[in-house]
Amino acid sequence: MNRSGSRTWTLLLLTLLTVLSLALHEAGQLQPLENLALLVISPLQRTLADAVGGLSSLFETSRDIQALQEEIARLQAENNNLVAENLRLQGLSEENRRLRELLGFAQAHPTYRVLGSEVIDRAEAGVEVADVIGSDPNPYLRYLIIDRGETDGVAVGMPVVTEGGTLVGRVAQVGLRWAKVQLLTDPSSRVSGLIQRSRVTGPVEGRPDGSLWMVWIPQEETVQIGDLVLTSGLGGNLPRGLIIGQVIAVERQEIELAQSARLRPAVDFNRVEMVLVITDFTPVSPEEPPAEEGTGP
Repeated sequence: MNRSGSRTWTLLLLTLLTVLSLALHEAGQLQPLENLALLVISPLQRTLADAVGGLSSLFETSRDIQALQEEIARLQAENNNLVAENLRLQGLSEENRRLRELLGFAQAHPTYRVLGSEVIDRAEAGVEVADVIGSDPNPYLRYLIIDRGETDGVAVGMPVVTEGGTLVGRVAQVGLRWAKVQLLTDPSSRVSGLIQRSRVTGPVEGRPDGSLWMVWIPQEETVQIGDLVLTSGLGGNLPRGLIIGQVIAVERQEIELAQSARLRPAVDFNRVEMVLVITDFTPVSPEEPPAEEGTGP
């Protein structure tokens, strides 16, 4: 009974206070207290609102950062694709340039019968030939392997040129669908050269160190740095006028009967990708003197 009575009095008291508060509010008697309460509560409300707003901005910023990162990743991928496509187009452009130059050489020499080919392998100093073609290992051999062979009409001794009529070497070995091209710088390579300016002839040979030399040049002949050396065509093994290289050094001794000239090959053998095999040409007659400068081969 005591507890029930206590609850009843509590409810009556709360009801009385509520009615009294409403009455005082309607009468305007509580305005000062309400103003004081608002003065205390308002800063707290603003602080809470700012905190909630900051949290919302943080969430918005996080979403913006994620969206920005995704956009950067997309643009990076697109840029990578464009770079790859640009490189591919540059490669095609360079390939087309080489093909045009090879075609130009063939058109400029209608008496030559030529065969286009691509380099499929190469070996230089330090590479065992047996690993590539199965012949005797020799670390000094320098050659290229092309994708044309006996079935295409390629034979040993045929000259091989690159764009601009630059001599690469001669076919040294032939398979059914491949051929080994001996480079000019191979130690066993020897061709007949002609200094374009002076019309002096002499053998051009490779050395074990990979250098290229024109030798047995008479001492009385003047050899100048920068002289261009072409094939002479003598002996009938090569067409006349193919570019071999340029003189970069001259060695002469008074007690010797001849002098030598070191040549810079006109072709970078490490960059050769496409070549022409000259399968037929008209040899120079043994009685025919070297052509004068400015005339064609």
